[in-house]
Amino acid sequence: MKRQRIGFTLVELLVVITIIGILMGLLLPAVNAAREAARRNQCSTQLKNLALAAIQFENAKGELPGYINDFGTFVTGPDPSSESGANVDGHRKIGTWAVSLLPFLDGQPTYEQWSQDRYPVLNAAGDWNEKAAPNLAIMQCPSDPNSESSLGSNSYVSNNGTPVLPGASSSDPDLISFSTSQDRANGAFNAKYIDGTATGPAVRLDDFKDGQGNTMLFSENVQAMPWHLPGFTTAGTLIPTSGTEIGYPTNSRYYQGMVWHYEDPNNGTAPGSGWNAAGAPGAVDPVHKINSGDIYNLELTSAPADLARPSSAHTDGVNAGMADGGTRFITASIDYRVYQALLTPRGKSSSVPWKEFVLSDDDY
Repeated sequence: MKRQRIGFTLVELLVVITIIGILMGLLLPAVNAAREAARRNQCSTQLKNLALAAIQFENAKGELPGYINDFGTFVTGPDPSSESGANVDGHRKIGTWAVSLLPFLDGQPTYEQWSQDRYPVLNAAGDWNEKAAPNLAIMQCPSDPNSESSLGSNSYVSNNGTPVLPGASSSDPDLISFSTSQDRANGAFNAKYIDGTATGPAVRLDDFKDGQGNTMLFSENVQAMPWHLPGFTTAGTLIPTSGTEIGYPTNSRYYQGMVWHYEDPNNGTAPGSGWNAAGAPGAVDPVHKINSGDIYNLELTSAPADLARPSSAHTDGVNAGMADGGTRFITASIDYRVYQALLTPRGKSSSVPWKEFVLSDDDY
C-alpha cells in the first residue's frame, strides 16, 4: 500500500518563498508610492492653508505681512508664564511672516507671546523661549527629511522678491538697489522692519496684476530655517545695547524665503534694448533653480541667497501656495523665466531681465 506524503518538499517550500518575495517586491514600491502621494497631498493642503491665512491677513490689515516684522518690546522683568519667575533681559520682538499669520493658523496663544509686551520671546538664559517657538505641524512637510528641530521646525518659505544686485564697480549705480528689491512688483513679501528706517511699501492682493493664480505666495524648502528665526545668528541679538536699534538682518530675506535672481536662460542671445534697463543679465546659476544643490546635506546658512529657492523631497518638483488660495505642483524643470514670472506680481513693472515674457498655463 502506497503511503500518502504529508507536507512540502524543500523545493516546493523554496518556490513558495520565492513567489512571496516576488510579490512583496512588486507591492512595496506601490505602498511607498501611495504613502508619498498622501504626504504630498498633506503638504499641498498645508500650503493652501498658509495661502488662505495670508489672504485673511491682507483682508484684515489691508496688506500682506513682511518677511520680517516688529512685534514690540519686552521690558526687563520676570516672565509671567514661567513657573520659576526668573528675570529676562529686555529685548525687541522681531519675527517673521509666519509669526504674523499665527492667529489665522489656530496659533493665537503663540501669537500672544509675540504680540503682547508683557510676554518675552527669549528666556532667562538669552535663548529662544519655547512658548514663542513651538514645533507646529502646519509648518512641517511630512516628506521633509530635515524638518526635525527642537524649536520652530519649518519646511516652508515665502515669496520675498529679489536680492540686491550691486553694480560691476563702485562707480556704477546699483542694478537693483535695496529699495528697488522691496518694490511690490518684484515680490509678495518685503521688509517691515529695517533698523528704524523706512520699510517696504504695502503689498495688497490688488497689486497682483499678473493674476493671483499666477503668483506664488509660499513654497517648500527642505533647508528653510526655523519659522520664527528672523535672520539673526543668535537669539541674544534681539537684546539691544544702550541707545542702539537692532540692525536689519540681511539673511531675513533668505531664512524663510525664496528669491529670484537677475539672470536669464537666454543671456547669450541678448535682445539688445529689450533687456531691462538694469543691464544684460548673466546666465542662470544652476544652484538658483528649483531643487538645486544637495538638498539633503547643504545648510542654508552656508549660502543663504543661493539656497533661498524652492526644494522638496517630492519627486520632480515642489508644492506651491498661490495668491488665489489654490495650490499648484511646480516641476523642477521649468524655465527660469517662468520661475521669475511666478514670483513677480507685476512682471511688466518688475526688475526681471526680460519684461516682455508672458506666463501661460502651458509653461508649468
